[in-house]
Order: sequence, then structure tokens, then C-alpha cells
Amino acid sequence: MEIQDETIKLRPFELEDAEEHLAGEDEEQIKWLSGGKGTIEGVRDWIKKNKEQWENNGHILNFAITDKQSGKLLGMIEANGHSQELEGLEEGDVNISYGLYPFARGKGYATNAVNLILKFLKEKGFKRAIIKVNPNNKDSLKIPLRCGFVEGKTIITKDKEKLIIFRKDLQD
Repeated sequence: MEIQDETIKLRPFELEDAEEHLAGEDEEQIKWLSGGKGTIEGVRDWIKKNKEQWENNGHILNFAITDKQSGKLLGMIEANGHSQELEGLEEGDVNISYGLYPFARGKGYATNAVNLILKFLKEKGFKRAIIKVNPNNKDSLKIPLRCGFVEGKTIITKDKEKLIIFRKDLQD
């Protein structure tokens, strides 16, 4: 499964991506996405789990964001349709999360990736896309608004994290 526009391509991660993905990890990704420093074994296990989700039509679909020309990894974007297990989601919702490597930030890649994945998720039959952002993550707060999401309620998760929920209808 590949989705692309004129600048980026989204594709499932491969085991060969593990070292490049780990090398792109920085304090921002640890803080907002993973919660801890990765290891090569952990990244390989994560890629294997992602591959299983793709093969079994699972709830979590993770894409590598790559430069369309060079193929270089720029980051990741994930769609998680397991609405019953995610705080702030309703039936028919899909949660989108994303992260870019430091050198790829500020170039519009995350906005492009979200817009590309929205078309894919609509075709998969989801009703609404959700992006949850910590209000302190200033750079990430801009992306849902650029992609036509509407800011909704703020929730406090069971882990005591404050998150703003952005929603976008996918049905016409």
C-alpha cells in the first residue's frame, strides 16, 4: 500500500528502515510520541507488529513518510481505528498521530501526510478523523487546523495528560 503526492510517499515500514527510523528519534519525538528512548530491537519489534496489522487488516495502520524523490525516511504517520480502546474517540472514529525527524520539520511534510492519509481513511469507511494534541506541543497544534480539522473539547486522559481533540468529518 503506497499513497503519494508530488513531494512525499507513504508506505508501510520495512525491517530495513529500523536503523534510519531510530536515528531520526530525538527529544521531541520521545516527549510527544514514544515516552522513552528507543532501541534497535524495540524498533524492529514495532515494525514487525505493524506488518502484522497490515497483513491481518488490523486496527493500526502505520506508514513511513518518505521523500518521493530520494526515498529517505522523513518520519511516520499512524491511523488507529480501535475507537473502543482510545480515549476521546467514538464509534467510526480513527485517530491519527504523526512524527517527523528533526531535519524534516517545518517543511509541510506532516500536513501533506495527514491530507494523504485522510483520503485513504475515507475509502476505508471511517466516519471521522481525530487528532489529539497536547496544548504544549505548539508545532503539532498547527497541523490539524491546516488540514481542515475543527478544534473540539479538551480531555484529561487517565494518565493525567491534557489533550485537545481535533475532528474532521470524512463522509460527504
